[in-house]
Amino acid sequence: MKVLITGGAGFIGSHISKQLLDSGHEVIIYDDFSTSDKSSFLSRNSQESETNNEKRRTIIEGNVKDSKLLINSLTGVDAVIHMASFIAVEESVKDPYKYIDNNVLGTTVLLDSMVKAGVKKLVFSSSATVYGEPESLPILEDAPLSAANPYAASKIGMEVLCEAFNKTHGLDVIILRYFNPYGPGENHRPETHAIPNFIKAGLEKKVVPLFWKGEQVRDFIYVEDLASAHVAVLNLSGYQVFNVGSEAGVKIIDILNKLSDIFGYKLGVEDLGERAGDVMANYASSKKLRETTGWEAKVSLDEGLRKTVDWFKLLKS
Repeated sequence: MKVLITGGAGFIGSHISKQLLDSGHEVIIYDDFSTSDKSSFLSRNSQESETNNEKRRTIIEGNVKDSKLLINSLTGVDAVIHMASFIAVEESVKDPYKYIDNNVLGTTVLLDSMVKAGVKKLVFSSSATVYGEPESLPILEDAPLSAANPYAASKIGMEVLCEAFNKTHGLDVIILRYFNPYGPGENHRPETHAIPNFIKAGLEKKVVPLFWKGEQVRDFIYVEDLASAHVAVLNLSGYQVFNVGSEAGVKIIDILNKLSDIFGYKLGVEDLGERAGDVMANYASSKKLRETTGWEAKVSLDEGLRKTVDWFKLLKS
C-alpha cells in the first residue's frame, strides 16, 4: 500500500513511517517542518538512504493548505494518515485563530484534495482532549465530546469534517483518539509535553515545571505502541473511532518520582500553579481497538520511561 503521512517528519509520524516501511508499504512524508528539525531529519534520511526501506520513502516539503501540491502528491496514493496539526493546549488558549486556521481549515483542504485525487482512505490523528472533563473513567469512544480548550475544539472540528466527507464522498475514515504519547524522538519546538520537559530538566539538574502540583491523571502511551495502531487499522473501512491508550491512569507527580528513580536523584520542582484549559483526569478504554484489530499496548510505563531517558541522554552527548 502507498501511504502519505501529513506531518510525517514529526515525533509520532517518524515512528509510523518506520513501521509502515518495515511492514512493506511505500511511504510519502508530507511535512512543512514548521515544528520539527528539518536538518536533523534530512541528515537521518541521508544516512539511511541506501537501505531497502528508505528506497520506498519519499519526502515532500509542503503545507497542508497547499491544495495544488497536495493533489499532485496524492497521485497513486492508497491511504492518508493525517498528523499535521498544532498541538499545544496553552498556545491554543492564547492564539485560537492559529489552531482553527491550521488544524480545521488545513483538514478541509486535505479532504477536498483527497476527493479530487481519488484517494478513498484516511486515518486521522485525533486526541483524548475531545472528551473534555470526562463523566466517567475509563473513557469509552461513545462518551460525549466537550472542548475544554481551543486545541480540543479544533480536533472536534477536524473529526466532524472527516465524518462529513465519509457521508458525502464515501471516504473510509478511521479516527484514532490518542491519549498521552511519549518516547524516543520527542523533541518539539517548542516542547510543551510533560515527560520530555521533565527529562530535559532532570538531565540538566534543573527544577521541573509542574502544574496542579502534579495531581492530574493521564494515560501515557509509548510511541511505538501508538504507531503500531496505525498499521493495525489500515485495512479497516467505513467510519470508525478508536481510543489508543495504555488503559492505565497515572498521576503526573508519580511520573516525576519514577524519573527520579531512573536518574538516581530527586528532581526539584517549580510549582507553576493551575493552568487554563487543563482536564484533571483522563485514561482510556482501548477495548474496542483491541477486539477489532488485535492491537494492544506492549511497553510498560517503567520500560518506556527508561528507553526515553536513554534516548535523551544520547541526544545530549
